[in-house]
Amino acid sequence: MRLLLVEDEPSVAVGVVRALRGEGYAIDVEADGGEGLTRARTGQYDLLILDIMLPTISGLEICRELRNEGNWTAILMLTA
Repeated sequence: MRLLLVEDEPSVAVGVVRALRGEGYAIDVEADGGEGLTRARTGQYDLLILDIMLPTISGLEICRELRNEGNWTAILMLTA
């Protein structure tokens, strides 16, 4: 299973990546909303994990954009 994590807080990203890779998942990471949206559009992911508050584009906006484009990849939102 391939996952995309879009998280700008390094300590949170490291912890999530460590836990998910430990369970055998392949995971890509972006720290910027715009870069995350590009990767979500061009990659083949089974799950997107999006922080809500991101630089350039919020996780909510990434979700809206993808849904408007007909992308129905599962999304898990992270919040403080």
